[in-house]
Amino acid sequence: MIEWSAFLIVFLASLVSACLLVTLFAVGLRLSDGGAPWRRPASVTAFVLCGLVVAFGIYLIVPVLHG
Repeated sequence: MIEWSAFLIVFLASLVSACLLVTLFAVGLRLSDGGAPWRRPASVTAFVLCGLVVAFGIYLIVPVLHG
């Protein structure tokens, strides 16, 4: 039998993480085209956070990485 509550939790976690990833990437792109000196480090920070979210997702999926 399918545990619908677990399915719903996985669906919501995937949806929230995908929205976070897309938002961080869009913010990084938006900040990278500016002329103000503070925008370049902010865009790099957004891209680094984007990479960290992806790395954490890979860590959660691959059981060998759990040690």
